[in-house]
Amino acid sequence: MSEVVCKGCGELMDTSGIEPFTVCECSGCGTEVVIPYKLDYLLLERHVARISALDIYHGYDTSIDAPAEIIVLDNEVPEIDAFVEIAKEEAVILSTLKHPNISPLMEHELISGYLCVSYPLIDGYLLSDYNPEEQGLLDVESVLDVLHAAALGMAVAHNKEIAHHNLCPENISIDARGHVRVIDFFTSRFVYRANQLTGSDTDIAKFGDLVSPYFISPEKAESGVEDRRSDAFSFGVTMYYMLTGKYPFVGSNVLETVYSRVRKKDSEPTYNAAAPGGVEYVPPVEPKTLRGEIPDSIAELIMACLSYLPVRRPTFSEIITILNLHKADLAKKQTVVAAQIEMVTTKTRAIPKMGKLGKKK
Repeated sequence: MSEVVCKGCGELMDTSGIEPFTVCECSGCGTEVVIPYKLDYLLLERHVARISALDIYHGYDTSIDAPAEIIVLDNEVPEIDAFVEIAKEEAVILSTLKHPNISPLMEHELISGYLCVSYPLIDGYLLSDYNPEEQGLLDVESVLDVLHAAALGMAVAHNKEIAHHNLCPENISIDARGHVRVIDFFTSRFVYRANQLTGSDTDIAKFGDLVSPYFISPEKAESGVEDRRSDAFSFGVTMYYMLTGKYPFVGSNVLETVYSRVRKKDSEPTYNAAAPGGVEYVPPVEPKTLRGEIPDSIAELIMACLSYLPVRRPTFSEIITILNLHKADLAKKQTVVAAQIEMVTTKTRAIPKMGKLGKKK
């Protein structure tokens, strides 16, 4: 007999004969329950996405008694042997990546013939939940605090020579306790390496499914090949979008959006890949033009990250330094302003003259 524990009342529910992923109701308390698909200690409850050869589920990891995002490699793909090796290598690499601002890889194991990887399930929200048309512009300093935390995580990853390959608001989370974490390292890195193996990265039309066309680096768009410096470009796009509500590179479709950042009019070198005719490089509008309150140092940092040539982009250590200097300068200004306010608002005191003091008896 198959059984599932009701999350509402804690009673065991008989699920015999019911297909996995079926939504049921507890007869005792009425709580809605999804019948999981069991892979040993992993319970797959809801299929949320298919990316490349990876199926992503929300479910439960009974080995640590916690909700989990579970990634399962499809065994039916033709390149399964090579893909398994890639997945194993990436899981081992990422299991060493420990930092408070990076979502930790919890488990990676071959279970019932499937290569499975699990991450803690995020209980907060993603930066991609931000909708500028509905929410308006966000507070500048609040955005910079969040991105500073994400940059700290990326600096640690880059120090270990680990690139993300799809850094964007969808892959930066803020949990229910306010902790900022960069997520999705495994999926992004697996897809990048799988594309290198199969050559599917040359099909730009697929980028909309694999990575965000708004955040892709110029070199990846042109040649499919990139390194850690591409993460700096994507981070610059993320800063630009979160502070202005606009994307720096936009086209009428995915193809135009991707190539709007790579066709050059000047003499700078390109990456020897043919872009479609009629799509030309359009330099991004300066962020301060869209929002004047953005500090000069931050606007300059964003434009440096968006440099066409990777060598001109700052490292994440340099990004953090600039953000730290901005925070220090802001704190100094706030201290000065507070002192000035105190001077203005403090009441004057009466000071007695010496000649009016009474004689000592």
